Amino acid sequence: MVQEGKGTGRKRGRPRKSPVASEQVQDQEGSEVTVEDTEGVEDFPIGTDSGSLFASEELKTLELIFKGQKWVFTYKDLNWGDKNSCVDQAQEWEGGEFKFSVNKYYVQALQKMLVDTPIRPITETTLAKLDRRIGEQLIAIVPNPVELPEEVEELKKE
Repeated sequence: MVQEGKGTGRKRGRPRKSPVASEQVQDQEGSEVTVEDTEGVEDFPIGTDSGSLFASEELKTLELIFKGQKWVFTYKDLNWGDKNSCVDQAQEWEGGEFKFSVNKYYVQALQKMLVDTPIRPITETTLAKLDRRIGEQLIAIVPNPVELPEEVEELKKE
C-alpha cells in the first residue's frame, strides 16, 4: 500500500521500479546475477484489443515457377502452439542421447502449414521425393525451430 506523507508530497512504501527492467537470477553456484534490459525503452500505447495477440488465420500463397509452369501452394503461418508441437515431434532420444531431427521438424511444420497444394497427400515420403529446388522454396516459409536474437528483434518491431 502506498500512502502520501503528511504535507511533504513524498510517497511512502515500496519504491517504484526503474523504467529499466532488471532481473536477479541465481546461477548454479548460488551467486546472484543481475540482468538489465536497457535497450529501446520507448513509450508504446497499452494494448486494448487482445484479439491482436492471436496468430493470424490469413492464408498466404507461394507461387513457384518450375520447368516452365507455375505451381501454387496455399499456406498459413504456424501459431506458437503448432510450432512447439513440431519441435516436440522432431526430438528423439537414442541411446540416452538427445537428438533433434531437422527433417522431422520441417515435415511436421509443412504438414500443418500447407492448406492447398498440387502435391497430395503431404507426407514425409512425398516431401522427400520433391526436387531439391522445390523443397528449398517450401522450407523457406517455415520458421526456424529456435528463434535467433535478430529474428526476435524483428518480431518485436512488427
